[in-house]
Amino acid sequence: MSSPKSVIVDPSSTPDSPVKPENDKTKYKTGFYHKVCITALAILVPFAFSGCVATTQEFSDLKEEIYQLQMKLNEVQKNQADLSSKMDTLMSSMDALNSQLQETQSQMSMLGSRLDDIESNLSKRITRISDQNQAKSASTSVSASSAAVTTPVPAPVTSSGNVSPSTIYQLAYTDFSSGKYDVAITGFRSYLSAMPSGELADQAQYYTGECLFSKSQYSDAMNDFGLVEKNYPKSQLVPSSRLKMALCLEQLGKVDDAKDILKSILKDYPKSSESFTAKEKLDSYQRNDTK
Repeated sequence: MSSPKSVIVDPSSTPDSPVKPENDKTKYKTGFYHKVCITALAILVPFAFSGCVATTQEFSDLKEEIYQLQMKLNEVQKNQADLSSKMDTLMSSMDALNSQLQETQSQMSMLGSRLDDIESNLSKRITRISDQNQAKSASTSVSASSAAVTTPVPAPVTSSGNVSPSTIYQLAYTDFSSGKYDVAITGFRSYLSAMPSGELADQAQYYTGECLFSKSQYSDAMNDFGLVEKNYPKSQLVPSSRLKMALCLEQLGKVDDAKDILKSILKDYPKSSESFTAKEKLDSYQRNDTK
């Protein structure tokens, strides 16, 4: 005997829940909702993913900036450490220099004190030597003056009785520098008498003229200055002698003759210092003539 077959009943087909047939209007509404949902998803999903991507890139950039800042900070700290080390070294050097400076100042103070002592002693010695020279010069002047009475051209004489020509010249020049023109003239002429061709002869002749010029004996001075070029034409004192001759002529009122000599200096010795003075004198004469 066969068992009865079980029957599965679809609840939706039961009389309690009858199936309603779909009409066209319902189908249209359902398809429209599906399309709207799909379109919204298509629009929103890319935006969602793009937001996530943008946030990740910004985070990566921020990490990179932090890393760079950290590197720069490390470099600044390293430079600061180096600078601090250099400052320490500099301070040590400054301390050493200050110590050396103080030591140098102390040495300078000691040297200054020694120099003051040396200067004081030197001043005393110079005064003593000056007094001795003045006494010696006075003695020489008396001897020369006494000799001038008996001899036209005397020579200075020392206690030994022998004086070299160069010594005669030096004594005469010393008297000239001291303003003792008469004694100096005697000395220069003594040298010229003993050494007319000596190496100092042109100078002795020139300074004889200078002594006479200083005494306002312009005519005699001009003659002695003229002997410089006449007897020693190659002397370096020729331009100076000509200039002095022009000044003597000016003092004697012979301006035209003075101009001729000044012009000869410009012609023969254009690069000499005397030519500059000669040009100034000629310009001065010209200005006076135009007034």
